[in-house]
Amino acid sequence: MDYSSLVNSTILTFKDTPIDLLENAAGEKEYQYLNDLKYSYARTVNDVAPILQKGMKVLEIGSLFGVVSISLKQLGFMVTGTDIPEFHKSKRLQELYAKHGIGFESVNLRSYKLPYADESFDMVIMCEVMEHLNFNPLPVMQEVNRVLRKDGYLYMAIPNQVCIDNRFKLLVGCSIHEPVQYFFDQLNRKENYVVSLHWREYTMKEAVEIFGRMGFNVVKKYFFGENGPAKAGVVSFIRKIFHIIPSFRTSVVIIGKKASTANYDFHFTEANL
Repeated sequence: MDYSSLVNSTILTFKDTPIDLLENAAGEKEYQYLNDLKYSYARTVNDVAPILQKGMKVLEIGSLFGVVSISLKQLGFMVTGTDIPEFHKSKRLQELYAKHGIGFESVNLRSYKLPYADESFDMVIMCEVMEHLNFNPLPVMQEVNRVLRKDGYLYMAIPNQVCIDNRFKLLVGCSIHEPVQYFFDQLNRKENYVVSLHWREYTMKEAVEIFGRMGFNVVKKYFFGENGPAKAGVVSFIRKIFHIIPSFRTSVVIIGKKASTANYDFHFTEANL
């Protein structure tokens, strides 16, 4: 079953009822942002829904506007969403989750603590989250392991560090990291860059290693590129051609199944928090 129509209808509601997350009159931009990501949202729902049975509990970390959470809730799953305190304080966003009967929690992953009991969920979804963590992600992964039941699933999508765009940048002597200007933008109260920086991207091999060492058996992994029509322009056209090679695509998707409890005695100091 293709769940794209469900995702598209969810996104469409933001056109007439914008959230304006940071109260900076950005409702129209938010709607465009969601449309730009609709193929990724549909991919996630298409991957996740067949794995689960109705009534199973799903935690989405970094759920933001809730497109995936809302879609899964409509399919009969018990869904909880989380995001950073700066986003969670939005009354409109809280009302959106409440309207759909979805729990919505404020969680700062830097605290390395999820506010849930052991083995509370059948699946945890983390899409486009890991690259935004400007701190060691391993304790976060251990927490994800903790709140998942045995044989529960972790679904993760992250940017592919060795995508064709990054390879080309390196080839011509450019950095694959965010421009220095973005550091200024992130600290500018007038800019919408609260968590937009990519502090660390990963290769497929690195991501698989993290999954394995944190107690997950990888049951599926693949490279993902947008399946929609190529955008106008020579660069976009060339990118589309290169995406024929899987490892050149923009994203890495991994589904892991909890096989064991991750129980590292991580040492926290001022230097590594």
